[in-house]
Amino acid sequence: MTARFEVHRAVILRDRYLFGLSGVIEDGMVHTGMLASLGDDEDAPKFEGTVHGVEYLETDGIAGPTLTFHYRDPRKLERWESIRWEGKKLHLEWVFE
Repeated sequence: MTARFEVHRAVILRDRYLFGLSGVIEDGMVHTGMLASLGDDEDAPKFEGTVHGVEYLETDGIAGPTLTFHYRDPRKLERWESIRWEGKKLHLEWVFE
């Protein structure tokens, strides 16, 4: 099962060690545990993370789905924060090991 998610903005929930991406589910269904990555474009910044949760957060007065990703390493958060998220497309899929 796969899904596609268009990011509108990034949010950081520092007290919970969560990085969130708010936006719109364009295709499929999103679940915790799915692997998220940025598109197949070679020029796309590198991002890969496991969805920790799917929440509805209000940002800028608009409530919408937010995919959260857990982090402990501040360097990982810095890397994620450095990406210009608006309009980016995430590809989500189940990965069984």
